[in-house]
Amino acid sequence: MILVADLIYDTLRADYRFQRKSEKGFTMWNNAMRHTFARQGYIIIPNVLNKAQLDALNNEYDQRISDYEAIQEKAGTDKQNRYFLGDRSQLTSSDRHGNTYSGRGFWNKAYMDLIDNETMFPIIEEVLGDPSWGHAPAHTPSELRPHFRLDHDNIHYKPGRTPHDGPDKGGTLHGNPGNFHITCVYELKTVKSGDGGFGCVPGSHKPSTEQRLTSIEGDWRSNWCNTEWTKQLPNWPDDLPVHHVEAKAGDCILFTEKLKHGTIPWSSKNERRTLFYKYVPYGMHHGDVAYDTTDPELTDRQKRILEFSPTWFNEPREDKDYSANPSLTQIHSLAQIVSDPSVLQPGMAPPHLRLSEETKRALIND
Repeated sequence: MILVADLIYDTLRADYRFQRKSEKGFTMWNNAMRHTFARQGYIIIPNVLNKAQLDALNNEYDQRISDYEAIQEKAGTDKQNRYFLGDRSQLTSSDRHGNTYSGRGFWNKAYMDLIDNETMFPIIEEVLGDPSWGHAPAHTPSELRPHFRLDHDNIHYKPGRTPHDGPDKGGTLHGNPGNFHITCVYELKTVKSGDGGFGCVPGSHKPSTEQRLTSIEGDWRSNWCNTEWTKQLPNWPDDLPVHHVEAKAGDCILFTEKLKHGTIPWSSKNERRTLFYKYVPYGMHHGDVAYDTTDPELTDRQKRILEFSPTWFNEPREDKDYSANPSLTQIHSLAQIVSDPSVLQPGMAPPHLRLSEETKRALIND
């Protein structure tokens, strides 16, 4: 049976040049999954990591945890809501575009290979390259749309809880329909019902649903889920459900940062081991974490994904000093003040383009 959603997505992508096979065969990304992602703002891609990959990632993780005495001392307390195992080597690096900076390294080859995981790579390429999803500006030239960048990554750890642990407040809801980055969440340990971890309000990546959410009276950002330590606002609408996203070890949760999401307090007796790899379209500044692109274990494709763009469709945050690398502020000749909303799928919002008033005036007068 042909679904209406399939007809819509087939029409949207009739000439979309990024539909292709991955190097290991057909990607599992199909119209039904596109429809789910478009409707919810997230989707679970199962079995992205095999046993060998999980073993390599977890073995390195084991060693890193044992090296963090501070984490072992604080495990089972409420001194931190979550731990970021982010202390990594910083090396002077340079790229093809003349930028020189102190770049972050990766723990080992297994973590490098998540940069362009073979299952996720073609999916990321489409979601960030096709302007109908609302991440890439509509005026991005077609030849640049397949290019995207790993903006930053986080490595989260939570020890298993014991009866003597203090409360866990979790995190607040965040995300905005104008955001343009997406995240691949790799679970290294299975997350079961009631464990905690990643949660979201499905559909809140679309302005119509987000407006209903932000109209709730009270602190909806902090009081959004019911757990042992947190309570949802009593006036929370029943038709705005909160999803606690369960996933097996090796699954990838793909979500758009347009979506309202947060961390549900961790209540499991087992560890939480979660990796977040966050990507941006070509020429879009966000967190702008610099990576070491000189590591000989990186492939050419991985190096390209880690490099900064040579030209841009938005400007960096004011707290970023790029005076030593002027190419990081070079506005693309086809940049515009806003992205054309007519190319969007129904209900989607265009990416917010951060530009100074001076730059806007220059683009108007150009």
